[in-house]
Amino acid sequence: MTTGHGDEEIAKSVILVGASDYIPKSALSAEALKRMIANGLKVSDMRWRIQEQQNELRLFSDVLVHDMRAPLRAIKFLSDQIQEEYADGDLDEVARQFDLMKKSVNKTSELIERLASHINPHSDGRAERVTVDSLFDSLRAVLAQDLAESGARIDWQSGGLRVVCFPPDIVQLLQNLIGNAIKYSGGKTPEIVITAEPAQPGLMISVADNGIGVPPEYRDKIFEPFKRLQRGSEQPGTGLGLATCAKIAKRHKGLIWCDPQTEAGTTIRFTISLDALPARQSA
Repeated sequence: MTTGHGDEEIAKSVILVGASDYIPKSALSAEALKRMIANGLKVSDMRWRIQEQQNELRLFSDVLVHDMRAPLRAIKFLSDQIQEEYADGDLDEVARQFDLMKKSVNKTSELIERLASHINPHSDGRAERVTVDSLFDSLRAVLAQDLAESGARIDWQSGGLRVVCFPPDIVQLLQNLIGNAIKYSGGKTPEIVITAEPAQPGLMISVADNGIGVPPEYRDKIFEPFKRLQRGSEQPGTGLGLATCAKIAKRHKGLIWCDPQTEAGTTIRFTISLDALPARQSA
């Protein structure tokens, strides 16, 4: 706001309703304007981050209320049943009820972990310049059991490239995509191709599979929180995996999308565009 009749009271009033700075005309200069613009940008960014956090917390509370009711009710019901069966001496039924309760506890735990991961998928520390091969090596380690159980075959194509990124986040992103490729294989042996290629100012990584695919009308929606395909609704999950991938891609100044040209299976691509940022070197 600019006024020729300002005073300290007017300055205080406009700051209270949203102005980011105040300067009297007698102090107006190029340096002062630069400072005010910089401060304004910082305040705007802070407000945006606060709004994002508020939206995430609102989403978190809605899911806690909605999605945790069922497993908690199941745990309460099963605990009552176990008491009754134990009193009757039916230990086989007690064991069966305990197994059901364990599944409900695991479902609740998975939901909490997914929510926590979605709300704060950020690693500590600075971005690092690492090889794509090192990211793939980490993935092989964390996915060893899933790959062994599913029999999935993965073709890793690193291109010998390096990238500036937050490695734990990118490993989590790829783990989510590979996990989906295995989960939605449609009963076939999962065939997955992971390819890294240059894309200014960073690189693009693609994850292609031979699974059930994503209908065209859902390809823009699958990265929204809690959006799941009806055809995959029988599969366990919270609908947060791809939404978390989108947040991680955004943190890396990149984009993520479902390739519209894919006719069989699913191909998801994402970019990492942190090469212009300072990075701690890593072997």
